Amino acid sequence: MQILFDGDPGIDDALAILTLLREPVDVLAMSAVVGNVPVETGFRNLRDLVALAGREDIPVFRGASRPLVRDYVFDPMVHGVDGLGGAKLQPSRAALQEEHAAIALARLLAAASEPVTWVATGPLTNVAMVLGLDPSLVRKVRRLVVMGGSTLRGNVTPAAEFNVYVDAEAWRAVLASGIRPVMVGLNVTHMVGMRAEDFAAAEQIDTPVGQVAGTMLAYYRRVSTEQDWGAPKLHDVVALLGAVSPELLEVRPAFVDVETGSSLTYGMTVADDRAAADRCNCDVAVDVDADAVKRRMLRALRSY
Repeated sequence: MQILFDGDPGIDDALAILTLLREPVDVLAMSAVVGNVPVETGFRNLRDLVALAGREDIPVFRGASRPLVRDYVFDPMVHGVDGLGGAKLQPSRAALQEEHAAIALARLLAAASEPVTWVATGPLTNVAMVLGLDPSLVRKVRRLVVMGGSTLRGNVTPAAEFNVYVDAEAWRAVLASGIRPVMVGLNVTHMVGMRAEDFAAAEQIDTPVGQVAGTMLAYYRRVSTEQDWGAPKLHDVVALLGAVSPELLEVRPAFVDVETGSSLTYGMTVADDRAAADRCNCDVAVDVDADAVKRRMLRALRSY
C-alpha cells in the first residue's frame, strides 16, 4: 500500500505519524497544513517526528499557511504553543524541501505506479489545492481517509468539528471534486479514549520515542482534565489506522455536505444516509474497534 499523509501536528497527529511509520506500508511523502498550529510549526514538527522515527528518507513538504477563504486564528490551548505539549525533539537534519506541498503531492500522485491511499488528519486545504490543480488526479487516489466532521455535535462549536471549521470551503471543494472520502468524525473518534491503563502502558516505554509520546500524552491528559473533556481521544490515530486497516472501521454510504453560509453553523457536516446510492458521495465511519486501535498504537510506540 502506498500512502500520502497530510496533517497539522498536533499531539494526536504526532501519535498517528509515529504509528504510521511502523506499519508495513510505503509512505511516499508527508505534508503539513495549517490547523492545530501555524503551518511553519507543523512543518517543523513533522520533519522532526520523521527524524525521531529514523525515516528521514521520507520527503516532508510545507503546505497551505491559511484556509482557502477565511482567516486563520491560532489557539494553543489543546496542543500547546509548540503543538507537541512541550515534548523536546532533536531538529531534523534532512534536506529542506522547498517545493509547495500542493505541487509536490500533485507530482507524486501523477507519477504513482498504483492508486494511492491518502490520509488527511488536518483541515483539507492542501487536498483541495491538489485536486484544484489537476482534477484528473482523483483517479490516482484509491481511498481518501479524512479525520474530520461529525454526524453528531461538534467540538469547536456545537455544530462544527475543528478540522472542518478551520476550512469548510476546502471540505466542500473536496466533496465536489468527484473523490469519495471516508469521513472519520467525532462520532467515531470519541469512542477511542485513553484510559488509565493505556497511559500506564505508554509510560513504561523507556525509549526516546516513548519519552516524547509520554510527554505529549501527559499534556493532553492534563488539558482534557482541566477542560472536563473526559478521556483524551485519539482522533487522528483512528483515521490513520482506519486507512491502513479498513476492517477496523464500520462505514455507511451517505450524501455529505458542509455548511459554509451560516455564522451559527459554519463547518457543520450534514450526512444524509437516506440518500439513494447514486447520490452518495462519502463513506461515513459509524463504529470502530477501539481496543484494537489503542493496541496497534502502543505496539508501534514500543517497537522503536
